[in-house]
Amino acid sequence: MKSLIKIKKITLYALAAVFIVKMAIDASYIFLAAVIGDYIRLKEINFNLLKLIESYVLLASIFVFLPKVPGRLSNIILWLLFILSYIPMLTLYAFMDKPRTYMYGVTFFWGLLLLARLIIPRLAVRAINKIQSRLIRTALFSIFSAIMVGLIASYIGFSINIDFEKVYNIRAEFVKANIPLGGYLINWFAYIVNPLFFAVFLNRKNWLAVIFICLTQFMVFSATGNKAYFFALPFVVTLMWVAKRKNPLAWIAAGTTGMIFAGIFSFYLFGNSWPYFLFNRRVMFVPAQLSFLYYDYFSKEDPLMLSPHRFFGSLTEYPYALDPPHLIGAVYFQRPDCNATNGIYADAYMNFHIFGFLIWGLILAIILSIIDSFSKNKDKKIVCAAIAMPVITIIEAPLLTAMVTHGVLLSLGLLYLLPKETKQQP
Repeated sequence: MKSLIKIKKITLYALAAVFIVKMAIDASYIFLAAVIGDYIRLKEINFNLLKLIESYVLLASIFVFLPKVPGRLSNIILWLLFILSYIPMLTLYAFMDKPRTYMYGVTFFWGLLLLARLIIPRLAVRAINKIQSRLIRTALFSIFSAIMVGLIASYIGFSINIDFEKVYNIRAEFVKANIPLGGYLINWFAYIVNPLFFAVFLNRKNWLAVIFICLTQFMVFSATGNKAYFFALPFVVTLMWVAKRKNPLAWIAAGTTGMIFAGIFSFYLFGNSWPYFLFNRRVMFVPAQLSFLYYDYFSKEDPLMLSPHRFFGSLTEYPYALDPPHLIGAVYFQRPDCNATNGIYADAYMNFHIFGFLIWGLILAIILSIIDSFSKNKDKKIVCAAIAMPVITIIEAPLLTAMVTHGVLLSLGLLYLLPKETKQQP
């Protein structure tokens, strides 16, 4: 009886937290996005009361099937995706009168994902020898660190940048440098390798290694201008702390709400819009808006059938002069230089239309099953660090791009290499 009461209490806390997040995102749109505006066209408010009511009904319908207790690592991933990608779409759906067909398609994706996750079994994984695991991890960390320092020293040079207003100029210079395999190696290092080993060394209180990782992460941010690299380690620390709470899912929702209101208060009290631009807008509203714009364009066109991806390019012919992100940038923002890349929902629809939600939902469910299999009986704080940034890339990048370029596959490999008694390992 006590256990049942505890579960019900966790469910009630989670439900309250989710509805508060939704109301906070709604408030952020009304008081910030629709007021400040920018090229992403978030200022085009077209409020629909019926869709606002629908948005809360859809929210509740998906919440019913979401896991309510931490348990598996995939539970935390699902909550992050739900809060950071699905709920912001519900807000734009109501306040910008976005298409019902697409919103229900994304909701179908979530229903299928949650159902498939229950059906797909976890793998029986044979653990790697601890000595071999330690040697491989040490080699990977050393090799990646040496390569990053060498590439940046050779092609860009070391610099210090703490001014976010300069990042776009820095990005342009980074592109001009044309670092061999830079798009892969730097993403893997800053999204996967550094955050994971940061968590490992922080857990062991190896402060010299922690300082070294912080310095190399800042070095990569200063060289590339990618703000995600700057916030990767703070995000990992936050997720590590949340993973050890009794009700981490509610903490994720509460933390998100705090960040949203920080953006609102910062703008109205101090006239500073950077907290809004860095979190509310960049993490939530931009991917949601782009997702609807991808639907608006590709609902009138034939599905691409994976033709934008080089590996599948010989199977179907890609019909446009620009790749999808620059195509959307040119059509909707008159900026063909704008890399309007988007995440799993837009990618699914762009490639297969409505069937994409079925295919991509099943693939993501399989990935989550593999993550649960590889992370079983391992330190929660460390395994959270391994998947922290890949979760964000699934929101912002096409699935196959996230798998390869942004390191989801690499994170799975490192998850497998982690020993079951991480606290006693370097």
